[in-house]
Amino acid sequence: MAEPTLVPPTPTINQGDSPEVVAETLKNVQSIFDKVAPAIKGEPTPPAPVAPPVEPAKPPPEAPVVQEPPSQAPPPEAPPAAPEPQKLPSFIEEALRVGEPVSAPAPAEEMFPEAPPEFRTPEERTQRYKAWREEFNRMKAENKELRARPAMDESTSQRLMMLETQNKEMSAALDRAGVEGHQEFQNQILRPMHGAWNEACRIYRDVGGDPNQLARAMTLSGGAQFQALDEIFQDVPESAKAEINNALTAFRRFDEQRRGALQNAPRAAQELHKRDVQRQIAIINQQKEEMKGLLSDAVRTLRDEGKVEVLMKSTDPEAKWWNDQADNLEAAARQLYLENTDMRKMAMACVLAPMADTYRKLWMQERLQRLDNEKIVKEKFASEPSMSESGGPGQISPQTDLSKPFSQVFLETFHRMREQGR
Repeated sequence: MAEPTLVPPTPTINQGDSPEVVAETLKNVQSIFDKVAPAIKGEPTPPAPVAPPVEPAKPPPEAPVVQEPPSQAPPPEAPPAAPEPQKLPSFIEEALRVGEPVSAPAPAEEMFPEAPPEFRTPEERTQRYKAWREEFNRMKAENKELRARPAMDESTSQRLMMLETQNKEMSAALDRAGVEGHQEFQNQILRPMHGAWNEACRIYRDVGGDPNQLARAMTLSGGAQFQALDEIFQDVPESAKAEINNALTAFRRFDEQRRGALQNAPRAAQELHKRDVQRQIAIINQQKEEMKGLLSDAVRTLRDEGKVEVLMKSTDPEAKWWNDQADNLEAAARQLYLENTDMRKMAMACVLAPMADTYRKLWMQERLQRLDNEKIVKEKFASEPSMSESGGPGQISPQTDLSKPFSQVFLETFHRMREQGR
């Protein structure tokens, strides 16, 4: 069955058609559209009234022609048939459906609930136990199968082994490079080895030989090496041959040590690092002893040459506290200089160091001023008369009285005068 044509063909209206023919044609077109167009929800739109066509103007005829009206009126127009509703696709109908409640899916029953369920009948309990047993056996078999399965496939395992091999080779190459680049290894093995080889090549070149021949002979091993050396040394003087053999012997010794160290590069690197640490510890201890000597020299210079009072010691037995104070000052300075790791404390000590000299100068000025004042006081009291019977110089000097408390001077004077009968 052919599909209906959505757009009807353009109707043909001739100029001489009567109004009835034109109206019939337009009605036919409207009915075609009503059949093809989809159904519209709600009331259908009534067809628009058809206006009678306007006749085109004609040239005036030669004689007026009277057109008689039709013998009978045209039949009344039948109302257009209601179009049949067209069914939409199911997915569009579900999308247009609004307001219908959507039922939530029922929750799935747990296979192993947290709390033991309650069984209404023994058959239900038996069925539930059977389902649990089957699920347990299934999980047990699946777990066993997963444990038996290899952790990775064959290609991944081979790739992992290849990467591990490459990692080991790169680590070994790095260890060898570290050993060869170490300063001790270069100073004790590589430089002497190259020096011995250069010395042998120089001597052989001086006697007219080709060092390349010597290098090719040394690439051999065992008896073949000595045979090749005898062949190229046939025209070499004995003295030069002896010197070359000595240099080659030293070269072989150092080369053997080099091969042995590189064959076990990790162990050689560990030994080199251990010796480095030992040398660093020895250097630190040496520096510490030098610092101790510098501190002792500084204390001796300040005490003996600078005459710093707090560092000087007394021979008086009653001045033990003063000597202990000097020892404590030296011990605190030694601890701060040799063992301190707190930079804040070191900064405070650096600030206090120049302040100590400033305080000492102020104290010296105060001491000089005090001595001057005491001298003035002594001169003043020496010019005053003293108490005596004869009126001359008495037995009590002002200097002695001023150095004693007033109560003691008063009592001594009182008892002396009482003894004299006064």
